[in-house]
Amino acid sequence: MNKKKRSEYGGEREIHLNQQNTEPLRRKLPVLNDVEKENITKRAQTQTIDLYNVKIDQRVLKLVSKKFAKDHVLIPLGIKSGNLVVAMKNPNDFSAINELRLKTNLRIETRRANADDIEQLIAREYPSNFEVDDLLQNVNVTSSSDERGRAQNEEEAGPIIKLVRGLIIEAVDLKASDIHFDCREKDMVVRIRIDGELRNLSVLPKNVQNSVLSRLKIISDLDITETRVPQDGRAMMQAGNKIVDLRVSVLPTIHGEKVVIRILDRANGIRKLDDFNFNAKSLKEFRHLLNLPHGIFLVTGPTGSGKSSTLYAALNELNKTNVNIITVEDPVEYQLEGVNQVLVNSEVGLTFAQGLRSILRQDPNIVMVGEIRDSETAEIAIRASMTGHLVLSTLHTNDSIGTINRLFDMGIDSFLVGSSLSGVLSQRLVRTICSNCKERVPVSTDENIFLKRNGKSATVLYKGRGCAKCNYTGFQGRMAVQELLTISSDIRLAITKGATSDELAKIARKEGMNFLLEDGLDKVIEGYTTIEEILRVVAEE
Repeated sequence: MNKKKRSEYGGEREIHLNQQNTEPLRRKLPVLNDVEKENITKRAQTQTIDLYNVKIDQRVLKLVSKKFAKDHVLIPLGIKSGNLVVAMKNPNDFSAINELRLKTNLRIETRRANADDIEQLIAREYPSNFEVDDLLQNVNVTSSSDERGRAQNEEEAGPIIKLVRGLIIEAVDLKASDIHFDCREKDMVVRIRIDGELRNLSVLPKNVQNSVLSRLKIISDLDITETRVPQDGRAMMQAGNKIVDLRVSVLPTIHGEKVVIRILDRANGIRKLDDFNFNAKSLKEFRHLLNLPHGIFLVTGPTGSGKSSTLYAALNELNKTNVNIITVEDPVEYQLEGVNQVLVNSEVGLTFAQGLRSILRQDPNIVMVGEIRDSETAEIAIRASMTGHLVLSTLHTNDSIGTINRLFDMGIDSFLVGSSLSGVLSQRLVRTICSNCKERVPVSTDENIFLKRNGKSATVLYKGRGCAKCNYTGFQGRMAVQELLTISSDIRLAITKGATSDELAKIARKEGMNFLLEDGLDKVIEGYTTIEEILRVVAEE
């Protein structure tokens, strides 16, 4: 199939990327002669390429290995008129060009490009720091039922160990939060989540699927013979100079077991509350609620919305010599010096509820419960907050107002919720605009209408053009948008009377509460993110 694509190396021309064009020619090409070298030199002086908007087909990359590309600082761009177009730091490197001719049996057209741009493009287009094909060619794994999940010998196990370790290290290097091993009918695809978005890391052949799954189970201390029920495990791995904790979840599917690994990078450290982009009013109220002598404060949001990071930042600020802080967590994501942290172990009966009961006999000032998962834990936490303890915890709800109804649904009486709850912080994570390609854009008519409908206005907004640094997404990194519900006397009375969410929202808005969408739009106007990104995670009321 022919594609028309605008780029610096082809202009508005046809670039052929079908299978026929990427197959080697029948005859071997000779090395460059003097005339060809002179033509290359002349072209290099006049044809410089900007890699900003270049898109590369993965089939072209198969012609040049990542090692060769890195060693010679070059990258293949496409096939044009039967020639392989290559961007090079040094387009007069005739030795590399000759080697490419021999490897691909294609004539080479060179373009000069910035070395940093080439290296960033290599990192993006060749995501693995190891050669998967080189490892897999030494593996001979059977898929018979009596040998499923077992490498044939130590020589065969070695490449699988390197493969799994390499995939995990690569995900850590790319600052991924999760790794997904998805079993499909004919292969296994490995995906990573970066800044909340999933992207492909590698595709593995079907015949190594069981060996990869077994290796993942072994490192996380799971039963490799059990394939019918879900399993959860943990592991710890050295990745360069980092030590990362891995939370492993295994789920049986029709084509094999799906494995998801949550990466907890200790090197990221614990952030301060000032780093969370709170607006000044919310941050002041948040700190006031944290310094109350008793009550329960909840941080809510979906999985992966940064709830634990916010709580750790709060604990870090509260951690003082004259305060006894005890936590019960699953898992202990970060270790805090001076804080007594208890790890849940359901196998021996140490659940959140049981751990919380024991903690209350340890004379605590502040208690942190990693997550309220059931009515028993919720009731104990609430009663603890009514007996002179400050209790911090998380809950999965859509917004701060909805947290109150969620507690009702868990069987907690309205008078208990009203008398114990001091505040609720609800948050989401949104992608931030890449600082490298950030640019001003005029406000469109639709955006202007949307902003006015939500009580906001702006004359200019911002977006990312997309560059090699941000993988051409226009975004790099994430930040939180928050809404803080402070339980005032009026709201407390309404909760005790069993008020609806709409009634509570009206009171909160009257008292000046900034809701999620409003906080998100404030960050849009300040230039941190875009309206589309806010609406991706926050629904308009």
